[in-house]
Amino acid sequence: MKKVFILAGPSGVGKTTLWQKFKQKYPDFPVEKVITSTTRPKREWEKHWKDYYFLSLDEFKNKILNKEFIEYAEVHNNFYGSTYDELERILNQNKYPLYIVDPQWVKFLKDKLSGIYDVRTIFILPPSEEELKKRLIGRGESPDSESFKIRLKESLIWLAEKDNYDYQIVNDDLDKAVEQLKKIFEE
Repeated sequence: MKKVFILAGPSGVGKTTLWQKFKQKYPDFPVEKVITSTTRPKREWEKHWKDYYFLSLDEFKNKILNKEFIEYAEVHNNFYGSTYDELERILNQNKYPLYIVDPQWVKFLKDKLSGIYDVRTIFILPPSEEELKKRLIGRGESPDSESFKIRLKESLIWLAEKDNYDYQIVNDDLDKAVEQLKKIFEE
């Protein structure tokens, strides 16, 4: 059974930073991030087929009707989703697909893919609640803002569910976390 990895954790734990550092250190390692499709406008620095698959609303809805998505959702008036074709594209290159998601998507993806694939879930944790607060503030969040309070509350709820994952990595030392991630991929 082919392996599929799901990397999750609340905002501010460093999921994307960890992945970028991993790819920088191990560019030829056979793991590839699943590229999500979206209807939102492309940002100036983003590249089609690298950061996202940018689709029109009609294109996205046609994919929904044709049942091409493993999962999809509407977020802030834009659609996001991952396709079966994208998953197969990575598997056909003899690489392991990696989903990088917020924790609310993990159970759905695991339920949808288990039985077909060997799904392995990895939870990224901050070193402490205090460090998580610092990281969220470092992203431009004001600790007095409603957005900050909601993110922190959601993060604490998700952190309480860490034992539901196959693996856990505390992201207190990025180089050490990269090596832990590599070890998980190699199992």
